Amino acid sequence: MPSAVSRFAHPRAFANVEPDLFVRSETGRGDAVTVRNGDASQTALIARLSENAPEALRNEMAALSAGVSSLAVEGNRARQQVHPARLPDVLRELVVKHVSPPFQGTTKAGIQAKQDDGAAWKRSTTPEPTVGTVGQEYRQIWLPLSLAQRAALVPGADIDELAAILEAPGMFPDMTNTPIWDEIERRSAVLNTAKKYALNGAFNKQPTAADVLASGPDQTRIEAEAQRLIDTRKERLNNLSLVETTLSSVVTVVAVAIEQPIEAAYNLLMGRE
Repeated sequence: MPSAVSRFAHPRAFANVEPDLFVRSETGRGDAVTVRNGDASQTALIARLSENAPEALRNEMAALSAGVSSLAVEGNRARQQVHPARLPDVLRELVVKHVSPPFQGTTKAGIQAKQDDGAAWKRSTTPEPTVGTVGQEYRQIWLPLSLAQRAALVPGADIDELAAILEAPGMFPDMTNTPIWDEIERRSAVLNTAKKYALNGAFNKQPTAADVLASGPDQTRIEAEAQRLIDTRKERLNNLSLVETTLSSVVTVVAVAIEQPIEAAYNLLMGRE
């Protein structure tokens, strides 16, 4: 018959096997880890970024995926070996060991990528100031128009007209948070980028059999290249959105695992405890 000492040393040796706390799976969008703790269940999806994402950010996301996987493996092992009363504290230690460093690294890399993108976008969308009264004249034309009428003007607006509107967002409070404003910024970026290409001689027309004296900027190719750059930015923004979603989902999984509120889980991940 087992002694009292041996029973104390192995309090759960003959207990029923507990179900896994964490379940890992692979999806087409990235690696997923689901935590089930009592009635609570949450899933962290470590999204797969495109090659367009900065290398530093992709590396940190890969490290975060590995860290969450390690938490899952060791957390499941701890559930079988540790007394339930101690399990949350053990899981906290595992979070600090495996998840906190890459979580903080991903946060830092994500913030840097967001700032870099914002600065680049500002350079692309900020036109040269309008000269004299031209800007004011354009704004006076736009002010009395409805949103639908303004939207109709955008496709045909030139760089100076768009500059006039972008210079004075405070005059158009009904438009600044709408898709119309987004399209004004997009078209301004295309035209500004096209202007830069035209000035530096990139994408100049080349003589052909049909036009043996062709010269000067090829506006069609210039605007196509500018649009390509805009589309590339959309991909960058999508990557940043995936990073934000990933970080938030990791916080919720940790909160459920350690049985703490979201804010406490976030502070643990960020090393603020």
